[in-house]
Amino acid sequence: MTKIMRYAIQDKKHFISLTLFCLNVLILGVIVRLPGISYISHDYVLSLKRWYYVLVDERSDAFLWGFSNYNVLYPYLLYLAVVFLPSLSALVVIKAISITFDFVLAFFVYKCVRLKYTQQRLFPCLAALVTLFAPFVILNSSVWGQCDSIYTAFLIACLYALLKDRQAWAFIAFGVSFSFKLQAIFLAPLFLWLVLRNRVKLRYLFCSLPVYLVTLIPAWLIGRPLRDLLLIYFNLTQQYDKLSLGAPNLYQWIPIHYFHWYPLGVVFTIFIVLGVTLLVFKSRVDITPNLLVYLATFSTLIIPFFLPKMHDRYFFPAGVIAIVLAFYLPKYWSTAVVIGLVSTLTLLPNLYKIEPVPLSLQAVFLLVLIAVLGWKLLRILEHRPPARKHSVGTLTPRRANAVTGHARRSNRD
Repeated sequence: MTKIMRYAIQDKKHFISLTLFCLNVLILGVIVRLPGISYISHDYVLSLKRWYYVLVDERSDAFLWGFSNYNVLYPYLLYLAVVFLPSLSALVVIKAISITFDFVLAFFVYKCVRLKYTQQRLFPCLAALVTLFAPFVILNSSVWGQCDSIYTAFLIACLYALLKDRQAWAFIAFGVSFSFKLQAIFLAPLFLWLVLRNRVKLRYLFCSLPVYLVTLIPAWLIGRPLRDLLLIYFNLTQQYDKLSLGAPNLYQWIPIHYFHWYPLGVVFTIFIVLGVTLLVFKSRVDITPNLLVYLATFSTLIIPFFLPKMHDRYFFPAGVIAIVLAFYLPKYWSTAVVIGLVSTLTLLPNLYKIEPVPLSLQAVFLLVLIAVLGWKLLRILEHRPPARKHSVGTLTPRRANAVTGHARRSNRD
């Protein structure tokens, strides 16, 4: 009985220590973000602020028309803030939403890494801390006020569910992510690879579609035509006429007036994905949790690098998943460093009008990284388990058949 009480006291102390640690992290995470909240970005003035005040003036009637070029799920959050937090300024509301999801993002990173280190919490906590205090995460939410942490949080939730083999929940989470931002499709090649290797059942992919359609229902009930709602993402892809919008990708080396190469860029990206798909399909290597995280990192890295019309912040999901990879496979910590560094540097021209490293050189860093990861992936997928060595006294199948046949002949004789 005394021993049980001792263990109970130790568990209680551990719980209190862990709770205090989490509270300190939360407080510190908010403190480091406070200086950036007062920053007013170009996007805030032209888009986010305008959307907020349209909702203030028109309330739910704003959803009758396309006042935002985002899908309706993010404007729903703004609307809830307008209704329930009317005393807060637009700037605070917009950045508070993004900052809140920074913590959600760090939580799911913790959950993913916790699956790898089931016996202790040190590395999962470190992974969450690295995510929460990563410069590109802080700049994206508290300074810029963008919502990349929102859809990426649900992508990491999707990855967590895949690692747990909860396939339906994985694609529900992906459906939520896709409902926030079209960029969720950066993870889509991973699903193709998993389906072809029977790691995921095809029917679960359709769990994402009802989630997406459900998010459209409130705006449709208010009166916006369903056709308009379904075409939001298509119309968004038609907005820009540049091969790259500040993204350090392949198109930094192609003159800006070569926009007619856009279809070729899309086709080239499809061929890249199909090439990896063929390698994954032909491989006999099991899709282990380590390989699954590796493939997720590779998927979210190659799509924004080879696909045209990419923005500067679109390597955000790859940067976060690379942190998970660094804790699953520590030898790939440099991958997380490179993507995180590039993801930070690409934000500086837009936010502070400085470019410490030219985008074309950043694109070289990512291209080299993709080449190295691609080569290592090829080696991993082509690996064949060594043939089993039989000891002197071990009966191989052929020897066993021979011995059995000899015994039968002896019995007949």
